[in-house]
Amino acid sequence: MLPKPGTPLYNLNHENESIRKKTLKKWKRLNKILIIPLYRLFLLPMFGFGRIFLLLYTKGRKTGKKRRTPLEYHRIDGTITVISGRGEEAGWVKNMRANPDFVSIRYGFHRFKPEIEFVVDNDYKLQIIKWYVKNHGRSAKMLFGWNPKIDDPETADFSELLSLIIIIRFHKTISPPTS
Repeated sequence: MLPKPGTPLYNLNHENESIRKKTLKKWKRLNKILIIPLYRLFLLPMFGFGRIFLLLYTKGRKTGKKRRTPLEYHRIDGTITVISGRGEEAGWVKNMRANPDFVSIRYGFHRFKPEIEFVVDNDYKLQIIKWYVKNHGRSAKMLFGWNPKIDDPETADFSELLSLIIIIRFHKTISPPTS
């Protein structure tokens, strides 16, 4: 059963609130101290991490302040795809839902306002998760306990994992030509 106990995804969705908070605090600290400053200084994109991480800019649903969230992303079928391990509980997901017109993305040295698609079809979500474990087995192992040496994507039970996560696709919008 995935996610396996002890993994970040399992702990972020744990029934014990103190375990959830402790895990979330670790990730937030890493983002605040390392990822965001290095991205803003253009160091992460310069060393190729712009192919792994993006910065999602949202407007806070309560405060109205500009929020920056680093996220792991992948290009699937030519579209930027991200997974929310906390599902609807993630602050950035709540902010996107509350203020979709104030969402922008920066990946590498590129920035754009996306069209947001929340993937609701479970068959498509399953297809994306299978793609992820096949192409990024080591990351899947660290995040939710996938073992690429013994687990088989075709027979694994992803039902619990699919109920926890949300998958979002960001499409580049083509602006109409100005006259």
